[in-house]
Amino acid sequence: MRKSLESFGDLYVVATPIGNLEDMTMRAGRILSIVDYIAAEDTRRTKTLLRQLGVNTRTRAYHDYNEELVSKAVISDLKGGLDVALVSDAGTPQVSDPGYHLVKQAFSAGIRVIPIPGPSALSAAISVSGVPTASFLFEGFLPSKGKKRQETLERLAREEHSVVLYEAPHRIISLLDAMSLTMGENRGLTIARELTKLHEQVCYGTLGSILAAFENDTIPCRGEFVIVVEGEKNKAPLIDIGAEHIMRELIRELPLSKAADVASRLVGQSRKSLYAFGLELKNKL
Repeated sequence: MRKSLESFGDLYVVATPIGNLEDMTMRAGRILSIVDYIAAEDTRRTKTLLRQLGVNTRTRAYHDYNEELVSKAVISDLKGGLDVALVSDAGTPQVSDPGYHLVKQAFSAGIRVIPIPGPSALSAAISVSGVPTASFLFEGFLPSKGKKRQETLERLAREEHSVVLYEAPHRIISLLDAMSLTMGENRGLTIARELTKLHEQVCYGTLGSILAAFENDTIPCRGEFVIVVEGEKNKAPLIDIGAEHIMRELIRELPLSKAADVASRLVGQSRKSLYAFGLELKNKL
């Protein structure tokens, strides 16, 4: 697809299967076969896909660790008239995958950016969700642990829209535990595992019931997970003046969860209402 020196090439952002080769669109396969090369997050996986498609287009590595550097080289090639396809290791680029730097630089350089839509774990999970998804917030992978993750969960606990998260198998239990503590075990969610693959599993329940399903191995800790959790339906309940004063003092010295536990024992109000009040209070401080 070489063009005259007076014209730029096109950047194609191509979605590829997340597990089932039959999800590859005819258009995506055609584009991958006619571009000059493919910028791929994982060249080994992309070469496997290309072999299955009978495509011989060359690849070059483009991932989180070299994204900024390689973007400059790809932009130079595009300016030289080459057509380039951008793919992630599976699914749609930029959806919790590299692509931002290259796409932004392409627009800045006046290069045409063309989406080739297709598979995405996000859209697949939304399509089978048992919670409302007319509007939703996509957070992708949360910080793996520590204060930053807890602060993020506390923010999401107040979110009115449904929230979509990705998680790896070795962290799924700890994430659900933290979500249950922060959002309450009765918060509804859909959890999807190994979407489009042989052992695909989609379950709907509450944080409490889904955690129980992991404990009895109804849901194995294997494969990649997508979580769609419903938004907060109720505003924080009112608490009395004494409890409010105690919570104000405790959250200055203790983590929110511990402060709610201590305050509940001191004033005899529910831990859940005190925790909800604490979230609102922290947001104002």
